Amino acid sequence: MDISNLEKNEKKIILKKLRLYQDLTKKLWNRWKRVFNKINNWKSYYLVEYFPNNDLDFVYNKSKEVYKNFFWLSPSREEIVFVEKKSMWGWMKVFMDDDLVDLSFEKIEKKLKK
Repeated sequence: MDISNLEKNEKKIILKKLRLYQDLTKKLWNRWKRVFNKINNWKSYYLVEYFPNNDLDFVYNKSKEVYKNFFWLSPSREEIVFVEKKSMWGWMKVFMDDDLVDLSFEKIEKKLKK
């Protein structure tokens, strides 16, 4: 990309994004891509981690309810990233950016151990 033909304002915008990129990569490690995309595109990141024995349609319907009741959002199925996690002891965890609704049995187990 040749930046010599750009105006001063355009160069400032590019410099600002490069500084943000550099800052995020140093501080956030693996999460920098999600945060950088959210800042530039104003799109949230939706993630649902679920136990593999659960049916994906069931998981989607329950996660849709969680997004509606907790975050007041209704993302489409294509916007949500579904990840199977064998280490999770049943049900699921629903993420929106850095917010989490934990619906797993892991949470109950940790409370019982206290």
